Amino acid sequence: MNKKITIREFADELVERLNAEKTVDCCKKELLNLAAIVKKEIPDLAIEVDWKD
Repeated sequence: MNKKITIREFADELVERLNAEKTVDCCKKELLNLAAIVKKEIPDLAIEVDWKD
């Protein structure tokens, strides 16, 4: 089922899934869309990361 939600709602859903230790594989396309939006709209905003290989 496709529906439009706000970035805030999407972020809330991601946080909920991650806190419940659920996978976010279901949201790959949406995460790629979010990355494109972030790159376009707020490319210079800094975030601290701890990448794990």
